[in-house]
Amino acid sequence: MKNYKLLVAILIVLLSISSLLEINAQFVTKTALDNAGYQYEYVENDPMKARIYTLDNGLKVFLRQNRDEPRMQTFIAVKAGSTYDPKETTGLAHYLEHMMFKGSQKIATSDWEKESKYLQELSDLFEKHKATDNPEEKKKIYAIIDSVSQLASKFAVPSEYDKMVSSIGAKGTNAYTSTERTVYINDIPSNEFEKWLKLESERFSSLVLRLFHTELETVYEEFNMYQDEDWSRASEALDAALFKFHPYGTQTVIGKAEHLKNPSMVNIHNYFNTYYVPNNMAVSISGDLDFEPTIQLIDKYFGKMKKGNVPKFNSPVEEPISSPVTVEVLGPNPEFVNVAFRTGGYSTEDRYMTTMVDYILNNSKAGLIDLNLVKSQKVQSAYSSASTMIYYGTHTLGGEPREGQTLEEVKDLLLAQIDKVKKGEFEDWLIQAIINEFKLNRIRMEESNGVAHAFVNVFAHNSNWEDYCSNISKMEKITKQDVIDFANKTYKDNYVVLYKRIGKDESKVKVDKPKITAIEMNRDNSSKFYEDFVKIQPPSLKPVFVSFKDSIGVKKLSNGIELKFIKNHVNNLFSFYFILDMGKMNNLKLPHAVNYLPYLGTDKFTPEDLSKEFYKLGINYGVMSGDDRSYVYISGLEENFEKGIGLLEHLLSNAKPDKEIYEKYVESILKDRANAKIDKGSILWGAMMNYGIYGDMSPFTYRLTEQEMKAIDPKELTDIIKDLTNYKHYGFYYGKDADNAAKLVEKYHKIPTNLKDYPKPLKFNEIAHQKNVVYVVDYDMVQSNILLVTKDRAFDRNILPEARLFSEFYGSGLSSIVFQEIREARGLAYSAFASYTVPAKAADPHLIYGFVGTQPDKIKIATDALVELLNKVPNAEQQYEQSKVGLKKKIETERITKSSIFWSYLSNYDRGIDYDSRKDIYERVDKISLKDFEKFFDERVKGKKFAFLIIADKKNLDYEILSQLGEIKELTLEEIFKY
Repeated sequence: MKNYKLLVAILIVLLSISSLLEINAQFVTKTALDNAGYQYEYVENDPMKARIYTLDNGLKVFLRQNRDEPRMQTFIAVKAGSTYDPKETTGLAHYLEHMMFKGSQKIATSDWEKESKYLQELSDLFEKHKATDNPEEKKKIYAIIDSVSQLASKFAVPSEYDKMVSSIGAKGTNAYTSTERTVYINDIPSNEFEKWLKLESERFSSLVLRLFHTELETVYEEFNMYQDEDWSRASEALDAALFKFHPYGTQTVIGKAEHLKNPSMVNIHNYFNTYYVPNNMAVSISGDLDFEPTIQLIDKYFGKMKKGNVPKFNSPVEEPISSPVTVEVLGPNPEFVNVAFRTGGYSTEDRYMTTMVDYILNNSKAGLIDLNLVKSQKVQSAYSSASTMIYYGTHTLGGEPREGQTLEEVKDLLLAQIDKVKKGEFEDWLIQAIINEFKLNRIRMEESNGVAHAFVNVFAHNSNWEDYCSNISKMEKITKQDVIDFANKTYKDNYVVLYKRIGKDESKVKVDKPKITAIEMNRDNSSKFYEDFVKIQPPSLKPVFVSFKDSIGVKKLSNGIELKFIKNHVNNLFSFYFILDMGKMNNLKLPHAVNYLPYLGTDKFTPEDLSKEFYKLGINYGVMSGDDRSYVYISGLEENFEKGIGLLEHLLSNAKPDKEIYEKYVESILKDRANAKIDKGSILWGAMMNYGIYGDMSPFTYRLTEQEMKAIDPKELTDIIKDLTNYKHYGFYYGKDADNAAKLVEKYHKIPTNLKDYPKPLKFNEIAHQKNVVYVVDYDMVQSNILLVTKDRAFDRNILPEARLFSEFYGSGLSSIVFQEIREARGLAYSAFASYTVPAKAADPHLIYGFVGTQPDKIKIATDALVELLNKVPNAEQQYEQSKVGLKKKIETERITKSSIFWSYLSNYDRGIDYDSRKDIYERVDKISLKDFEKFFDERVKGKKFAFLIIADKKNLDYEILSQLGEIKELTLEEIFKY
């Protein structure tokens, strides 16, 4: 008997090894020499054909070729995050990320030798400031810091890095810091690649902490902003309970308040010198590139960096959680509950198993949470999310309660779904359907440059590309019994439950901002590096404008509708839409019916069965209704198009009303409405913004009342669905075979000979403000958010170039005038922008927005600065000209391809334009001088009267100061939500 057991054990081991070899046989890492003599790694059978180089100094370089457009998505990743922050100065990695945009010893300085002396003096002063605990002494030192900063700023050129990346046509310039990485992002034209390398290699060559105290103000604002986000404080509390010893829980990315108040320039420099070294960094690029020239250029610019000695991180070991741990967080936002389990890190099998369990629970279509809790309307909302870091992972379940339901009840329902996994109470086909979804998502990612994100993940997790390529193959080996065994081993009473309840959090921390003097912007100054940089002229690219007529095919179907189509030359995925040019404004009950549909079954399928059938096919389906357009759609694998459209038509024709489901549906809507009234974002960006634009009645408040919803017979809603395609409509197909698609639409889409016209739409008119008004909504928060809004004249296609220039030069982005003045020069806000909008419809007006989030006592100075900018264009000729150059380069490298051609056609059509309107912008932008722009600005922006929409804690507001902005009116939530 013993020998038999031994034999079985050996057989199991051999089978495991055989299985592993089978997995690895498909994807094997190999090395080769390229034509330039550089050695690289590649993975056999990798569909993306990526190459991974390692320079002599240890820098990792991930490259993938994608010829869709002449652009490159770039990431520079550093294994430096909050996990590695010194315990006495948490938040350091994040603050360093901010400072990396301030330039170097060559970038953003007019005289480094003189500037450096003041920066050293400032560093010494900050050390003195940090060393004393005497509040009065700190104030005195900070006053000196402020005065020395003024002297140092005379040699600084604010936002010069941002101006340079903008000048080469970069998009999405940004960065982020997390627990284990800091990543710097740019999407650049491929012909500007060497200029970008020149700039980035200089940026990473030396750290200069210029404009330090104004950026510190910005980080204070960011800290206070997160204090106003309940989800942020809840996430922090959950991590702290899960990780008692590890920095994942003991240190946050933003840092502790006391550490932010006592910054150390010395510590930041030490951190940079330790972690920002090539053997701790990676350059990840996907886009229009040739491998050999690309790696040669990267080596030329980054190969000069010196290796460093990166300290080994000794990860603390967490003690097992032996019984449930309860945490509570109070705040004004809607309540929710999280249940979180601690799992193994990235290198363990837990990564695969947790991911599988996560999708069995919640895949948005046919998971246990999706069907048993969301679709059956047992909770207001619910989800599951797995996250894996290097040393540990987490698996978090979450949900919001329905009216009258407790958080404890939601928690029990969530845990009950885990119990179902442990008992194997999920269908056998589900695992394969999940694998198919992974494959579909992988195919979709291969279409874009999103693979550059995958490169970063591989690098930051100390993994390799073979592991990434083979992870789906590994998951295919997971059996139902494997899942059951893992769930029983992993999910016990070893969880943390967090209750986020509605209430006032007296422990909420605010970082008070010391008094500082705004710095000079020095817009006309520039560094020698900048002057040389802008002189470099790489070969220009010619823009490609879309001919909608040539790119979009049209078929007139036998059933009378028109099918527009674009061929998919890339893969075997399709998307198909029925489109109706009517929405809520035509029929108020239409979106109500559309949103009811996902909860319904038919005479053949239950609601749950329908979700399962679509998920088995790998088909996404849905119906959407906006203000003036509605869509019925499916997408997925081309081979399942017929089954997908057959199932969709069956649902639309046979949706079965259910009174009990409808009553729960109405209850859910009412709960959503109640939640919206206590959600800061919904209050400001929904109710208040619409009140400022339209007044008392708006598209936002145009909705069915509680009484009207309850009076509806649910059959009326299913009749609306069944009647939907009896109205005039058309189709759009993107896929491999338009002829076959047309035949299948004719086969399954049965419609009357004469289609109905749309009901006449309701129109709301925007207010032309004749005087400034100030609307205030009281809310429990640390910051105050101020949104300015007004309208301009009706849509004018002739000003599209000026409108696009406004965004490029003036309104948003790191190098914009508004961002520089309010954030860079004055440190008044983390976020500030202005916008001159292009309306979606030809009949609508252009709108003007301004936004700033700041401290209540800074409202007047912040709004004064914003209003001043909305009344006078600063004299910044050099910056304006570079904005024009950057705008042209963006258009030169933009490529509207694939299904995007149709959506671009539709947006132009809605504005009464039958061609690619970017052509007008490109051809005119050179001719628009700064004086011309000022003329547009004076006619369209200057002198406008605004609605100032302020959401803040009323007790912190100075109404005497607010009255200087305009006539004040306090708004109740009932006034702006209309319920």
